[in-house]
Amino acid sequence: MKDPNDALDIARNAEKRPLPEGLTANFHRYADFLFAWRFGEPFQEIAGEFGLVHIANALLGGTPPQPAASRQVPQLVSEFKVFQTHPVGGTGTYSALRLTEDGQEPELWYFDLRQGPTRLHISYGDYLDTMLLTKGLYDWPYLFAKPDPSNHGMGVSIPHLRKGLDLLAREFPDDDQSDLRARLEERARAAGKNR
Repeated sequence: MKDPNDALDIARNAEKRPLPEGLTANFHRYADFLFAWRFGEPFQEIAGEFGLVHIANALLGGTPPQPAASRQVPQLVSEFKVFQTHPVGGTGTYSALRLTEDGQEPELWYFDLRQGPTRLHISYGDYLDTMLLTKGLYDWPYLFAKPDPSNHGMGVSIPHLRKGLDLLAREFPDDDQSDLRARLEERARAAGKNR
C-alpha cells in the first residue's frame, strides 16, 4: 500500500472508530521492513534490529502473544497493535500502539519479557525517526520511558545502551545524540547506575 491515507482508511473501517492522522507520519509502504546488525570486536555484544510492520497491518493485526510475564495485565496487552519487533535477535521485546477511543494520538508501549509493558512518551512519527537514529539499538525505547528504579528491564539495559550510544557516536559522528545521552543519564541516575 503506497498511500498513507488509503492505509489509514482501511484501518479506520476495520476499527470502526476515528484514527489519528499522526499515524501516517514517516509512512513506509512495505508490508514488512527488516534491518539487523551486530558489531565486531571489541564491541561484539552491541547489536540492534528493527522489524517494522506496515501501519495498516499493525492496526488490523490480532492480539499479541501473552507470555507468563504479562498475565497481570492481559487487558492492556490485548489492546496492543504491534508495529515493531525483533525477529532475528529474538529479544522478547516489541513496540506497540494502543489506540484511544477518542481518536487522539495513540499511546506507545514497549513490551519486554523481563519487565512486561512499559509506557513510552514519544509519538509514532518521532519513534520511527529515533529508531533510525539509534539504528535499532536493542532497548533504545527505554530512553523514552519514565525513569523508574523499579523497572528491571530498563535497569539492566543501561550498560548496553551506554556502550551502544558510544559506538554509534564513533561510527556516525554527525548524528546528534545529545537528547538520547541526556535521557540515558537521567535513567541511569534513577536506577543507581551512574558511571
